[in-house]
Amino acid sequence: MKRKLGSILSSRNKKIACTVSAAALMLGVSSAATIGLHFQCSYGCGHNPSYSGFSVTLPAFGVPTNGWENLLPTGTGYGGCSWTLPGYTTNEVIDTETSTNGLNPLPNGSINVSWFANAANYDPFGGYGFAAPFYEHSGGGQGAIDVATNPSTGEEQIYSSFLRDGVNYGPNGPAGTSTPAPYGSADNPLEAYYYVDVTGLKTLFTNTPFVVELMASADSMYDLTNAFVIDVANSVTNSVSYPNTAPPNPQGGAPWTRGIGGGLSTVSGVFSNVDHIHIMSNPPQHGGTGSPPTGYDNAGTISGFILTDKPVVTMSPQSIPLSGPGDTDQLSAYAIGVPPLSYQWQFNGQDIPGATTLTNTFPAVLANAGSYTLVVTNLYGAATSKVAVVTVDSIVESSTATNNIVYDSNPDNPQHDGYDMGATWLASSTDSASVTRTGVMSFAAEATNGISFADNTNFDGSSGTISFWMQSTGTDTNESGSYGYGAVLFERPVATNAGGGFVLLQDDLVQGNKLQLIGPNDIGNFTSTKSVSDGKWHFVALVFNNSTNGGAALFIDGAFDSTNSGNSGSSFTWPVGQALEIGYGSDNYWRAYNGLLNDFRYYNTILSASEISSIYSSGALADTAALQLEYAFAAAPGEGLVLTWAEPSAILQSASNLEGPWTPVNGASSPYTLVPTASQQFFRYVSTNAPQTHISNPFLM
Repeated sequence: MKRKLGSILSSRNKKIACTVSAAALMLGVSSAATIGLHFQCSYGCGHNPSYSGFSVTLPAFGVPTNGWENLLPTGTGYGGCSWTLPGYTTNEVIDTETSTNGLNPLPNGSINVSWFANAANYDPFGGYGFAAPFYEHSGGGQGAIDVATNPSTGEEQIYSSFLRDGVNYGPNGPAGTSTPAPYGSADNPLEAYYYVDVTGLKTLFTNTPFVVELMASADSMYDLTNAFVIDVANSVTNSVSYPNTAPPNPQGGAPWTRGIGGGLSTVSGVFSNVDHIHIMSNPPQHGGTGSPPTGYDNAGTISGFILTDKPVVTMSPQSIPLSGPGDTDQLSAYAIGVPPLSYQWQFNGQDIPGATTLTNTFPAVLANAGSYTLVVTNLYGAATSKVAVVTVDSIVESSTATNNIVYDSNPDNPQHDGYDMGATWLASSTDSASVTRTGVMSFAAEATNGISFADNTNFDGSSGTISFWMQSTGTDTNESGSYGYGAVLFERPVATNAGGGFVLLQDDLVQGNKLQLIGPNDIGNFTSTKSVSDGKWHFVALVFNNSTNGGAALFIDGAFDSTNSGNSGSSFTWPVGQALEIGYGSDNYWRAYNGLLNDFRYYNTILSASEISSIYSSGALADTAALQLEYAFAAAPGEGLVLTWAEPSAILQSASNLEGPWTPVNGASSPYTLVPTASQQFFRYVSTNAPQTHISNPFLM
């Protein structure tokens, strides 16, 4: 007889339901748990109360804030607080209802925590949230307040208080007495320097095994000694160590090497069906002689510990903020949980094939720059590390438009575009005589409102002509350079001598704000006879010849005005190798210009008087073959590019084509505003550092 289809489906559904239930039981979903326990200290009795407490308010060591149990503070024994040998013993019960005094409800069950310590104390060790080599926050009383009110990381909060081991520094008096002695005068004679007992664990881990990991800090250590996590009922001892801790910050004051530090332990073995564990330090030891002290100082302290069956990434990979071409980047992490654990690194949210260990090593190339995480799984769940961002240095083009490139409009020669640092473009301006000029740049007498164009060999000849239109009512005497007078219309500075370059000034010390030429090192100076500071448009042309017995001459409004020719000491040297500057001087020696400029030109030859008159009367270009630059200001400055990079020692190089030759860009530092020239069409980054390996987590902490 055939079975009905409905019966077949019904039977199949029942089988599927049973399979799912078995899987859920295998995963232990109903009782998977992770909790952390944190030891606090109490500096009560009027002795530095700012050091007290430090409840966990941020996720720490991969455990969320509500997974941390902040245990009752243990006294320090300082400041008149009651203290007797051997120290303090405390007990606390935590269950699914506790939610006060720093405790959070357990996911299930009830545990009893008892602990003993010679004393507790405060420590400024903070872990990877702080700078190498000692990884400390600010320290001192204010540092303690910062941890309590403005913590950087949860790890900092955990490390900030610890149970002492009774050796090294502490309120330990001579054996058999109850009087606290000066720091470090004697050791606690007990061999059980701290211990922690936790019972009721079968109610927390009802059907899963669990593992244990410890964290410790100390104010007197060179290394942290190993500790023991013991299954009391079955007399099974697991030893955990604190391998590869960061170098401690030496504090002195003891005949042994005494430093501030801390670290994270390895994980215990698996505890199955265990109700009672005992945690204790291996006996701490110290010894040494000499000045500075030498020897060993193995502290046995504890700041907290984690119990879990699920995976927990207790040390996430740290970001690598800067690596360069040729370097190697290494991300590392540490995770705990009931084995077997599986690991999978991800890059920008995608699995990396083959990256299935706690360490991920790769070359520092742009393709590898981005966000990395480690995903850890076991039978009881999964955990993902914090994001580590890896930055590989390179030239980056800014996405922000600068709108500060002044374009050269000369018709026959290569362009020499300039860099506008804040001068304002005007479509036109009419003066008090009703003369209108179109295409105007307005300078507001500020050192950041100038225009600069880069050095070029076409500007380095022995003679030349500079011409422009200007409109000004005089300098702004409230704007002061270091010398304190005269506003720059045009300057070619000398890099090694502020104020020692070639400069044409609007001279406010001479009656009428006349023009003054000052040659390099004050050679060849002279002043105009006519004032141009009357609020009207004036045409100015300066011709110069720096050959032997050469000189310079000023033309104003198309006519000769004055010269230094024939004057004693009229010969000067035209500076080369520097940028040319309009309306300001980069050496900040003179005032900045206060007024308008129009149609600025540079010729690499001496124009005749008739050519200058023709420019004045008609705007003619005169000798176009010699016209190396003309800023007609026909339109507002255009969009330029800003190149940025991070490594300060890197060199920016440029070339006219991809094949080179490549030459360094003089004075280029990040950020660099790109002003294209014929010889600077392509740019590249050259690292000067020897290849190195960047390790994200060099220490287990």
